[in-house]
This record gives sequence, structure tokens and C-alpha cells, in this order.
Amino acid sequence: MVRPRRALALLAVVAMLAAGCGGGDGSAGDDSTGGDARALPACPLDALDDAAGPVEVVLWHFLTAKTKEALERLAADYNASQSKVRVRVESQGTNNDELFAKYRAGIATGDLPAIAVLDDTVTVQVIDSGTVLPAQSCIDASGADMSGFLQAGRDYYTVDGVLWPASLNLSAALLYYNRNHFRRAGLDPDRAPGTLAELRDYAERIRAAGVVDRPLVLKVSPPILEMFLTGARVPMVNNDNGRGPGETTEAAFDQPTTVELYTWIADMVRDGLMEAVPDTPGQINHYLALAQQNGTMTIETSTAATSVEAFLGGDTSIAGDLAEGAGIDLSALDIGAAPVPGIEAPGRLAMGGGAWYLTRTGPPEVQAAAWDFVSYVNSVDAQVTWNLIGSYLPYNNAAVADPRLQERWTTTLAGRWLAIAYEELTTGVDPAFPGPLMGPYDQFRAALRASMDDLLFNGVPPADAVSRAAAETTAALQRYAEEDF
Repeated sequence: MVRPRRALALLAVVAMLAAGCGGGDGSAGDDSTGGDARALPACPLDALDDAAGPVEVVLWHFLTAKTKEALERLAADYNASQSKVRVRVESQGTNNDELFAKYRAGIATGDLPAIAVLDDTVTVQVIDSGTVLPAQSCIDASGADMSGFLQAGRDYYTVDGVLWPASLNLSAALLYYNRNHFRRAGLDPDRAPGTLAELRDYAERIRAAGVVDRPLVLKVSPPILEMFLTGARVPMVNNDNGRGPGETTEAAFDQPTTVELYTWIADMVRDGLMEAVPDTPGQINHYLALAQQNGTMTIETSTAATSVEAFLGGDTSIAGDLAEGAGIDLSALDIGAAPVPGIEAPGRLAMGGGAWYLTRTGPPEVQAAAWDFVSYVNSVDAQVTWNLIGSYLPYNNAAVADPRLQERWTTTLAGRWLAIAYEELTTGVDPAFPGPLMGPYDQFRAALRASMDDLLFNGVPPADAVSRAAAETTAALQRYAEEDF
């Protein structure tokens, strides 16, 4: 699935660039364990001990709001805890596309950070770029025990037997809903719909009770579609969903379950039970619909839990101006959260979130320092901070038992929601079927997005919309197989 010839060619380019930048013996290509593309480069752990002064580690990310605050807190705490490494956090935009565009440009110029925090869609491209120091190299060199880290996360990012990212930003999806609307419709506010069929039934009953006209407000984004389909074990691509030993050459989602999902979405919109919110950057209309009580239910990431709780509490840094401008009465809101409904059962997900990649284009002491920082990020204390501030779910399972996290998960609104999300990750993500891998993931998602536009705005029948998306995905996969990274 990852191309040996492509990776080897790029490793040679990276090695020359790194040597020109003072990479020395730690540059890519110099310390490989053999000629096989699956042989791992060495992790130069001892180089940090030999460094003459503090080693600077630059980290690129695209996080915002509370997640950005959490990341900056982790870097500040780590910097204060020791004197050998200084981590500098640099924002490179507000989405993965902006960050990865700069990363790709940096491959040619040699201007890459020591750590890049990217989303799950670029896994294959990052590996194929030949610029990454696999976490597996440092795990093997340090003897780190990863058995206590989330299995589904490790399985998702393990490619050809190699775990590539050094840490993970984990999140799940939740159904957020207005409990008062449930009560007014005669529904139990402690029992949320568990399947798409039940979701429609709830929407019908809420509208029939005169609560709101369109009870479900949903941003119909590619990740949402992937989540539903992966939860129903529908592969996105061939070759064992992109995880097999051969080439991934064609789409595999053009099948009845996908057509049924598209039909469900089209029928919900046609029957006035759902408002489909455009999937555009910065879109918050689905949040506003709940806040203004024009909608009852939406599906969003669990990392929104902290911000939603702050909003409901009237936090002026998050909610004040927005609430005042939108005429929102925060005191009237009683928002609940539940496992995301599925095609067949609740809480079934694809693994998502983001990944921390170590680059191998810098000097060996920088690579070693980057591993040292990420080792800190994976510690129980840091994982607790990551959750308390940023709402990311623990990658290190031991953090779940920490009293600070347990107190939050049992006594606060956002904490109870995050506990639900963590349960989804541990029981709802199948380690044997965590989600697809493919090179042109961005083009696949563009095809899904266009298919939703066709379905909802251009009157294209569900089966035709799915077939068009599959054909575009197959074409993208074939182009990726023919072209260099």
C-alpha cells in the first residue's frame, strides 16, 4: 500500500537536503538499517545527551481554540520541566489542508519542523514522502512499552507492521441534543436514538409535537459519511480497505448500504426533518441552530465538549458576544450528549483525529529531542492535561484512572460527554476495521462532498451520486499509483 520505490527515491532527495542543512550522520538515508523500504531508519536517542546546548524543537499544527490552548500548555510545562530541549509551537493555519500544503512545500526546500501534527487523512502521503522518522524506530530503540496505549489507535496508524506517528489526538463523534425538546415531545431525555431509523422516528415525533420544524441539523461532511459506513463495515477502497500488501486501485463503497445511507439523507431533507448544513470551513450553523432552539439534534466531534460546556455556562471568551448577537438565552438550554447513532447500532465509529509525526530531515539531536517531548506528551500527566483543557481523549489508557480525569468525567457536563466518547473509542471502533488508508484521501473526500451536493442540490438519485463518487475516487487512486508523491 505504501510504495517502496517512491519512498526510496524521496529518501535520497531528503538525505541530500538534510546534509545541506547540517543534518550530518542523522540525515535521512544515512542510518537506514538496509536497502528494503520497510527497513526502519535508526532513532538517534543518544544524540540528545551529546548536544552542546538546548535543542530547539519546532512543532507545526493547525489547532484552534481550546485544543490550541492545550497544546501550548503542554509545550510550556515541558519546557519548564527540563533544560535540554526547547519546544516552539507554530500555528500553520486553521485546517489540515493549509498545514499540509506548507509541509509538502517544505519537502522540496528542506524547511520542515521536527514535529508535524496532521490529521488522519494524510497518513499514506506522509509515509510515501519519506520524510518521517517512524515512531516504531524510537519505540524499538528506547524499549518503550506501547501495550497500554489505545489498541484501535495503534492499529489504525500501523502500516506494514510499522507504527508511524509518535502520539495521537483522539476524538469521537457524539449526538448533541436538546433535552427539553425531548421532554416536550414526550421522549425520555435520558434515552437518545441509537440508529438512523430511530433518529428519523425521533425527528418525526419532535416535529409532530410542534417543537421545531426541522429537528435534525447536520453538517453532512465526508467524515460523517465515512463514520456511518465504517461503523457498518463498508470498505471505502479495495485491497483490504487500503491496508493490504498490494496496490489500492479502486473504490469499494459503491454498494447497497451506501445507497441506503444516501437515500436516508435525501429522504430526511425532502421530508423536512433535517436541515443539511453546508460543509464549509468554520461552519457553526448547526451549533447556532441548537443554541437558538431552532434545531434539536446534531452530530459533532467530542472535542467540542469543552467549548459547548463553556458556551452553556456563559463563558464570555467563547459565548458572550455570540450569544448576545444571536439572541440566545443560555439559561434555557439543557443540552445532552449520547453515542452517535449508527446504521445498525449506536457508537460505531471510524478512527479519526490527528497524529504527531517526527520528521527525519533535521540533525540527530533534534530528532532525539522531538521524541523526548512526545514521550512527555504520552505521559499520564500530559494526557490528563490534554483532556482537561483540549478535550482530546487519552491515548495512554492509564490516564483514564487518574483521579483528576475521573473527577471531571463524573462531575462535569463536558466530562460526562467525554466519558461517553472514550467508551465509543474502546468499544465502537473495530481494531480489525478502524477505517481506510489511501494516498489521495483529499480527492476521495472531495468526491464525497460533490456527491452530497449532487444529491441534495442537483436532484441526482442516490445510486447515481454514489456511483459518481466511486468513479472519481477510483480515478484518483489510479492517478496516485501512476504519479510520484
